[in-house]
Amino acid sequence: QDLGAVPSNVRLVDYVPLHALAATSTATINHGGPGTVFTMAAHAVPQVIVGRARLFDEPVLARRMAEAGAAVAPEPERVDPRALYEGAVRALEGESLTRGALALRERMASQHDPAEIVECLERHTIERRPA
Repeated sequence: QDLGAVPSNVRLVDYVPLHALAATSTATINHGGPGTVFTMAAHAVPQVIVGRARLFDEPVLARRMAEAGAAVAPEPERVDPRALYEGAVRALEGESLTRGALALRERMASQHDPAEIVECLERHTIERRPA
């Protein structure tokens, strides 16, 4: 697809792994898919999340990220260029979103990994198994 001329500070590529972009990002505007949201959260990147209203999980995840203080989540039905601009400014310049993203990353890092949870469930099952 021909995009026409792009600014000199824009580089077009076919594919870049999301975690590689997250590691170098100051903020993101995204669609609210779990893979994108959690990859950005793991890198403490403030987000503007515009979940698609017709999908259940994206708006819910966007709201939860906003409640955690790590994202701006405009209502999907009310998104316009001004809302995106204001969200981007908050994500790029707002100290509270940066602090929220850092706090969320810390909370995520403090959670047990799946292997630890499986071990706990196994112990729990063995301890409570009827004789």
